[in-house]
Amino acid sequence: MARRQRYTGNSGWFGCRGTHVGVAALAGLLVAAAPALAQSPDQTPDAAAESTPEPTPPPGPRVPYTVDLTIAEPVEGVDLKGSIQNASALVDLRDEPPATRLGLRRRLDSDLDTARSVLRSEGFYDGTVSGSIDDGSPARVGIAVTPGPRYAIAETQVAYRDRATDTAALPTTLAPLGLNPGDPARAEAVLTAERDLVERLRREGRPFAEAADRRVAVNHARRTMIVQIEVQAGPPATFGAVEYEGLDRVERDFLDDLVPWRAGTVFDTRELDRFRNAILTTRLFDSVTVRPADAPEQDGRLPVRVTVAESPARSIGAGLRYSTDDGPGARVFWEHRNLFGRAESLRFNLDGSPTAQTAEATFDKPRFLHPDQSLRLATEVERSDRDAYTGVTGEVGASLERELSDTWRASVGTTLDYADLNDQLGGRDKSLLIGLPVGVARDDTDDLLNPTEGSRVALAFTPYAGQMEDATITFGVLDATGSAYYAPLDSDRVVLAGRARAASLFGADTPDVPANKRLYAGGGGSIRGYGHQMVGPLDDDGDPIGGRSALELGLEARIKITESIGIVPFLDAGTVTDSPMPDFDEGVQFAAGLGARYYTDFGPLRLDIGVPLNPRDADDFLQVYISLGQAF
Repeated sequence: MARRQRYTGNSGWFGCRGTHVGVAALAGLLVAAAPALAQSPDQTPDAAAESTPEPTPPPGPRVPYTVDLTIAEPVEGVDLKGSIQNASALVDLRDEPPATRLGLRRRLDSDLDTARSVLRSEGFYDGTVSGSIDDGSPARVGIAVTPGPRYAIAETQVAYRDRATDTAALPTTLAPLGLNPGDPARAEAVLTAERDLVERLRREGRPFAEAADRRVAVNHARRTMIVQIEVQAGPPATFGAVEYEGLDRVERDFLDDLVPWRAGTVFDTRELDRFRNAILTTRLFDSVTVRPADAPEQDGRLPVRVTVAESPARSIGAGLRYSTDDGPGARVFWEHRNLFGRAESLRFNLDGSPTAQTAEATFDKPRFLHPDQSLRLATEVERSDRDAYTGVTGEVGASLERELSDTWRASVGTTLDYADLNDQLGGRDKSLLIGLPVGVARDDTDDLLNPTEGSRVALAFTPYAGQMEDATITFGVLDATGSAYYAPLDSDRVVLAGRARAASLFGADTPDVPANKRLYAGGGGSIRGYGHQMVGPLDDDGDPIGGRSALELGLEARIKITESIGIVPFLDAGTVTDSPMPDFDEGVQFAAGLGARYYTDFGPLRLDIGVPLNPRDADDFLQVYISLGQAF
């Protein structure tokens, strides 16, 4: 007669009612992650919990050792050796050898139990494990593992503790969850299928579903396993009313607009997470909890309870920077993030340096005429004393931005620009322009200030029309930028980053375009090693004129020395020419340098030192940049 054993346990892990295999049948996957959970085949969970750890030996002589783990007849696709080593006390404590050979034997016995647990967790119930310790110094500890044949799933069953009429349409096997007859009898596969079953029920109208019990029967003669999962499905439910607690300045109907479901639809617990994330992205709350009520109402609708703690609506901040060409700079801002109770934002910025002083105000209204659309009104006034031009500029504008997906955005707007400038072409020009900017952008990076993976792409086109002194002018500017980030290692210790920009101004000659609308390159966010706007045509005094095409390239390696300190070697190149397309006959400027980073919770502090590789007479020997955030 076939020898048959049965194992039972609660929803957390597996116990034992048999006499031979034990808890390892379906808890072995825990062994690899936590060696303390490894149990011998004859231990019950209580016995394992009560076992005494090896005491710390007193100072004195030690018994050094080496470990030799061999797997006879390795199984393709199953890393038994790696799993056993990851859970091995001998391997983990080899730099702390025991004081006696008896202590070494205890470690070996523990590892033999661990190896048996790992075998069973992978479905090898007939495997053998043996160990030995020789008399040498250091002692050689050998562990030999023979997996034997792998057991397979014979059958899976799902039983419900609810009334049969309430669960007739629910899964009765684990096959829909990916665990099929003939699959290897792996503990991780059983636990994953059980977890997926509960999650499936919770997203299909059973929000209170719980795994109640798990029974596993191993047939050694047939080398098969039968798995039975008992589930408390709970009452079926649909979405009911949303109840709020903790609202003060935020309007309730604003949050109602964020609800991703309709009342009466089948309850799906995933929607609760979507709702919570949507609330958090408003930046109006310090904490948000979204949970179902304790039970459905008589009509089957289940209320959703939202508990929030509002964050302060107003904030003020400041920042400092420095560059060789522009000198020291500072920015202060004041922001109100909930002006009228629906996440409207009003922000004032003041920015100053020896070369430019700027005052800016912006107003943002989210969910304007569409859930994924926002309105922005902006105005800016700047006084400039740059090498390229001096004078005053002002701009007012309005734009709409639409989220097309999680990564894509599109925008359209209108601007009114005024400028009163003296440029390096020898005149003072006043201009008034109307612009119609349109753009599309994609961003799938993992961090705004310190990306380590992903890419960014943006394309913008702005046609302009208006007056410059007594002349009517029209022209267009097309600007494309992109950057990419790649971490070749498993961590962010090394990040390779690259950026590119290509821009073209067409429809007018350079002298007929206001100086602040021409194309420039050079500086801390452009081609490091060259002064601000200094790449491109220069006048007789070595001051930049600007042009009608710009091309920029940048490469850098962000290397962390410690968790908080890093270095960044970089190479930048680019050109600005007086034609709508880049003219490489006018020369390409190259620069290289080395940067330092100090990583903080709010972003990296950046110090870059760049040196032009083919400097002209007007270029400085080096440029220094200090700011918050990466260069790109």
